[in-house]
Amino acid sequence: MATYLVIIMFVFTPTLLQPVSSENFIPVLTVIFLLTFMVPIISVMMLKLTKSISSMKLEVREERVMPFFFIAVYYGLTTYMFAYKIRMSDVLVVSFAAMSVVILVVALASIKYKISAHAAGAWGVAGLLMAMHLKFPGSYLMWPLAGCFLLAGAISSARLALNSHSPGEVAYGAFVGFAISFISIYIFT
Repeated sequence: MATYLVIIMFVFTPTLLQPVSSENFIPVLTVIFLLTFMVPIISVMMLKLTKSISSMKLEVREERVMPFFFIAVYYGLTTYMFAYKIRMSDVLVVSFAAMSVVILVVALASIKYKISAHAAGAWGVAGLLMAMHLKFPGSYLMWPLAGCFLLAGAISSARLALNSHSPGEVAYGAFVGFAISFISIYIFT
């Protein structure tokens, strides 16, 4: 979802991504994709290979804590790198900090409850875009926001249709993702 968010921001609100420009967008996007998609996938694969988890689907609640904690750490390190090493825009740094917190909350909630990380991620992006749309007039985010709401709804529905989660687990994930993300952008940028 982080890669998806940054592409939307670059296309529709490039001023919020400065100093990222068209010259350095692809390298920045590649780093984001590697650190927020490839590294977490490889980590989960390694946990499966070492039999620390029984399935890549993370269906067993107790097995979800460690992978989500690792992923939260990866997102946190990406946030740190963007904030203090590369000096990215405040909006991008706060967005990544919010994503890190959402994943950490999913990890901590997994100690007692199973909540939908897919719903948390999808609705988290919706929360980030909604807050950006309200906070930064003229950001041209109405259509991407509408598309994001449709995508988040489709993802949530798919989690239910696949019997991967109960309605409450999906709703809890959606609430956590949207609320943390929206509040983070609205207050801290």
